[in-house]
Amino acid sequence: MKLVRREKGKVGGVTIGFWQMKGSKEGVWKRFMGCCGFVVLAAVGAYGQKNSSSPVATSTTSKSQPSDSSSSERSGNSGPIPGATASESSASSNFYISHLPTVTAQQAFLVDADSGAVLYEKNADMLMMPSSMTKVATACFVMSKIRAGEIDMETLFTVSKNAYRREGTTMFLKLGQKVSVGDLLEGLIVVSANDAAVVLAEGLCGSESAFAAELTAFVKSYGALATNFTNPSGLPDPRHQTTSRDLALIAHHAIHDYPEIYHLYGQTEFTFNGVTQSNKNILLKRNIGCDGLKTGHTEGGGFGIVATCLQDGQRLILVINGCTSESKRAEDAVALLSWGRRQFINHSLYKANDLVAQIPVWYGEESYLPITLERNLTITLPRSSPYDAKILLCYDTPTSAPVTKGAIVGEIRITSSTMKSPLVVPLIASVPVAEAGFFKKITDSFLYLVWGIKKPEILDVNQNAADHG
Repeated sequence: MKLVRREKGKVGGVTIGFWQMKGSKEGVWKRFMGCCGFVVLAAVGAYGQKNSSSPVATSTTSKSQPSDSSSSERSGNSGPIPGATASESSASSNFYISHLPTVTAQQAFLVDADSGAVLYEKNADMLMMPSSMTKVATACFVMSKIRAGEIDMETLFTVSKNAYRREGTTMFLKLGQKVSVGDLLEGLIVVSANDAAVVLAEGLCGSESAFAAELTAFVKSYGALATNFTNPSGLPDPRHQTTSRDLALIAHHAIHDYPEIYHLYGQTEFTFNGVTQSNKNILLKRNIGCDGLKTGHTEGGGFGIVATCLQDGQRLILVINGCTSESKRAEDAVALLSWGRRQFINHSLYKANDLVAQIPVWYGEESYLPITLERNLTITLPRSSPYDAKILLCYDTPTSAPVTKGAIVGEIRITSSTMKSPLVVPLIASVPVAEAGFFKKITDSFLYLVWGIKKPEILDVNQNAADHG
């Protein structure tokens, strides 16, 4: 057996191909002569053939192309908010860019929300104090409790002495006052109310420390593994830390998981107990498409912001921290968001559940398995460079039945001369394929011995992208 690379050629600048295992071309005759002897062995062994390597293909097929899975899985285009490990000393990008912006922020992370492409990073994995940007995570956690049915927007929590006396920004809650979760969330998000954060924490978990422990576990389920929260508001504590990369990931979930409250991040003012206060995010007033999320400032953390902008259908998420003033924070944020918008453009290749290809199935009730993607596949590339993406489908052929719907059966690998590492996206089964009966297994063995494996259907990826605009 040998590994054969097949290509469809170039269509609109995109090279499309796949890897598969194929028998030697010494011919049909040898396979036919071996048929009589092998068909009996195949019948005996058919029921023992589950997910182990079949006579047709080994598990090396989809892994055989040179790969560094640790780096490709962190590729700039490979998920909601991944990215290559950040440099601790200088700015970088996951693309070959001749010039990167210079910012004063100690930490910075700029990512495309749809493709997951890391456009800019500076000390993205350096631990930092998130200050009031913590409240984005707090709001997500509260919303998860609402989704779980434990509380609702009308649930009332009582303002304790601890909450009433809390220092910092406030929504002017009164001691003993009963306040709805909806009002507390609005105060938490719009005016960064520390007292609202405490009331929510105590109402849900009994204490701030208990809430912080659950909040930390909650964001780790997102993949924010470097994060540790000790309170719900972001008040100074040397153990209260995260990274700009983790915070961008949390912001991504805030935007996409809880659209019913996302408008609050762009709300410019809030009135409660007769007091009207303004949102401190001055980017909302700039003409750059900013519609959220949160600012933060403590002496230890400096001035920071987690912000997002949507222009011409492209959403960017930015985290900066460690700025020396509000004005420097605003300058750095506008500079990075504007640069990202000017430098990069998105290309839509597939929508979730689109048919990508049909691959052979070994010992299944069906002979071919349609494969698809779990989420939309969008790639980000520099505007200044020609579109030269190369798209390769990699999978074991044939795949052994049974196959469950949603099972990972291969991957798409996308490379470009402008990308420092490839984009790798899992391919999943669109439908289940049950294990075949005795006679179908014998037939599969016989057909392989005579004809080998048929070439699977490969769709025109570039045409599919064009169809989606």
